[in-house]
Amino acid sequence: MLRPSLTSAPALALALALALLAGMGQAQTPRPPPSGLWFDPTQLPSYTGRVERFIHNPAGETDRLLFREGTQIVLPPFEAEAIREAVRQGDALTVWGIRARAAPVVVMLAWARVASEGANFVAQPSWFAPTRRGTAQLRLAGVVERALLTPQGEGMGVLLTNGDVLRLPPALHARLGDALAPGASIAAQGLGSQNGQRVAIDAESLGQNAETMAPLPVAATLP
Repeated sequence: MLRPSLTSAPALALALALALLAGMGQAQTPRPPPSGLWFDPTQLPSYTGRVERFIHNPAGETDRLLFREGTQIVLPPFEAEAIREAVRQGDALTVWGIRARAAPVVVMLAWARVASEGANFVAQPSWFAPTRRGTAQLRLAGVVERALLTPQGEGMGVLLTNGDVLRLPPALHARLGDALAPGASIAAQGLGSQNGQRVAIDAESLGQNAETMAPLPVAATLP
């Protein structure tokens, strides 16, 4: 009968421990930033949350995501596909970036599924909200869930509870005040796009419902 070696178990345990430590060290080593980036974004504060939803703009591009905890993450549309492949609704995501001084919005500079993984660096961060417009004349109606925020923290429209997006110039958003508060009923029409069941427009007409919609000033509808 073969008897187990007295030294095999400790040796195996040590080997496994060393392999685990080596693997942990590799997971914590971030990939180098793209050429031309003169600083390491992972030295910035990190923000971790659960992905509530991806949000598209009137041009049909995904240009932000929303954490379940309430923070909006602004990202370039070309980065959205990679993030969608890595995480799904409800998954955790860690983002390194710049947060607006007085609003829960972060410009993404790097991201990872967990902070211990190698970071994915964003080559061209969205320092300013995209202004590209859609081409289809569409309507939407619903209840305001929250304000959409520019990277600087200004209101630039609203996200409805059904996932629709209404975009406005920040100056007009500020003037409308309580009409865009969470819980308010709203209806709008303008050029935009439809992604599945969700609509996103640049508002040209606005009201509490379809019967009270009125045209906005022409200058106010321009980005």
